[in-house]
Amino acid sequence: MRLLLCLFTALLLIVSVAEAQVLPLDEAGRAGFGAVVPADSLAAGVLYAHAKAWLSRRGYALAVADSAAGRLEAAHAFGVYDHGYITKKLHGKVQYRLTVEVKKGRYRAQFTDFTFAYYRDDRNAHPEPTGQTKPLEDATAPGWQKLWEAHRHDTLLAVTSLADQLKAAMLAVPKPPAPTVSRAADW
Repeated sequence: MRLLLCLFTALLLIVSVAEAQVLPLDEAGRAGFGAVVPADSLAAGVLYAHAKAWLSRRGYALAVADSAAGRLEAAHAFGVYDHGYITKKLHGKVQYRLTVEVKKGRYRAQFTDFTFAYYRDDRNAHPEPTGQTKPLEDATAPGWQKLWEAHRHDTLLAVTSLADQLKAAMLAVPKPPAPTVSRAADW
């Protein structure tokens, strides 16, 4: 019986450690998402214009915009919350860097440099950054592990959604202009 209890406890520990890591890590151990997406019959200039327009529509801060090399780098952040749906309270923001590189017929999008920036309420109950940050690849957060895992899972969902939105914007083929109908005085 004692052996069975020890095995059950070991299994629970292994499962909890396996669930803690939901973010993909690169060879350096940093969290990152990346994909090369084929974009048949689209020139590099068109892909670059689509990417730049999408980034500006979404409010990204462009750091590098090199049209000759087909490279865009931008930074952005999204909020993560610590209470239920009725009483949402901003717990912090996940900051990240997005790099989009375009070539004829394909583009590469990389989401990297994920950090969690803590927020707290000021004396007027408005959230403000504390200046403390935590890399998202850290699997442990003593005292608030469940909330930390929820933030990491929310990041996975948000980045997956952003990658899908970017893909839709990049592969969008502009509609041809509607033919003009000449309107004669006598119809």
